[in-house]
Amino acid sequence: ATITRMKDGTTRLAYKAEHAVDLDTDIAVSATVHTGSTPDTTTIIDTAIDAAVNAEEAGAEGEVESIVADKGYHSTKVVSLAAELGMRAYIPERASPQQRRWTDKDPNDKRAVYATRRRTRSARGRQLSRLRSELTERSFAHVCDTGGARRTWLRGLVNVTKRHLMAVAARNLSTIM
Repeated sequence: ATITRMKDGTTRLAYKAEHAVDLDTDIAVSATVHTGSTPDTTTIIDTAIDAAVNAEEAGAEGEVESIVADKGYHSTKVVSLAAELGMRAYIPERASPQQRRWTDKDPNDKRAVYATRRRTRSARGRQLSRLRSELTERSFAHVCDTGGARRTWLRGLVNVTKRHLMAVAARNLSTIM
């Protein structure tokens, strides 16, 4: 992410990076950069589709089966879209002070949310969550902190994306070697 200092002294997040990491091989299969104002819930499905396309182009044998993310990515739309695409979502829900009302919602959305809730609380869901924490956060630490990509002086989403992709490619090479 890039922090921009405004003329009035305030700061704002200009860009944020998103990685999709294969939990079996620890290889980043997708790396995208979005504007800082874009919510995570609108970008996760695009990143998952990008990861599936990249894995297919690389000749990977399997498909993207699951989306494992932290609770910042959870929304009814995300889990129902993942179900429609044939992907299992392991995304925990945020704590809410009130109970959800399903009377005016689509029954498929309710089924998708409840299935995601059940999967996330299962032993496999907890195991995948730990793997996500270990591997995905490690890839961010390697690229952003160790690799020096936490801040950039580049301008424009295209240029920042190019720089970030090169940093992720270098991280993948170091993982392979």
